[in-house]
Amino acid sequence: MKPRFLNTYRMSILAVLTALLLIQGFVPMVGNLTLIPGLPAITTIHLTVIIGAIILGPRDGAILGTIWGITSLIRAYVMPTDPLAILIFRNPIIAILPRLLVGLIAGSLAVKLPKAPTKKTLMMGLIAIISTMVNTGLVIGLTWLFYQHQAAGLYHTSANQLIWVMLSAFTVNATLEIIAAAILVSAIATPLLRFKRTTSKKN
Repeated sequence: MKPRFLNTYRMSILAVLTALLLIQGFVPMVGNLTLIPGLPAITTIHLTVIIGAIILGPRDGAILGTIWGITSLIRAYVMPTDPLAILIFRNPIIAILPRLLVGLIAGSLAVKLPKAPTKKTLMMGLIAIISTMVNTGLVIGLTWLFYQHQAAGLYHTSANQLIWVMLSAFTVNATLEIIAAAILVSAIATPLLRFKRTTSKKN
């Protein structure tokens, strides 16, 4: 693949995915779906970051993850989805770090994608699952680290029991996000990778 084409391709995909992240981040019920009022919203934004990381690599994955984190930080001030979002996502560490790592980890793992179609599909599904769990796990862990007493008050429980209460609250969300990631990431990333490979041969 020629450097000029590679750079043009990268910038084009990065621009499209950045625009999509902004739409998902700020248009209600597009990237954040509140099924039960008061509980954390289910996100679809991680799909965009993971797909971008698989296609473009860890550096751009980290960039997309950071953009996701910044939109979460801004949303917590201007249009929060629930009381917990107001508490935790106004902290830049909780808002940005887990999302940055989602893109970085997904992109790093995708560097070693196998060539066999079936193995590649399974590997992308596994990458999506791992990346989604990283986001959920870090958000829960950092919330407990920084805001265990305040978050315990929101859930009407003790600080000692908070981690279990949060795990319960996030279980439904995480399960749906993992299922969506496992299915959709490979389904979307596979043709995009094929297009990238085919186009690169012509250039």
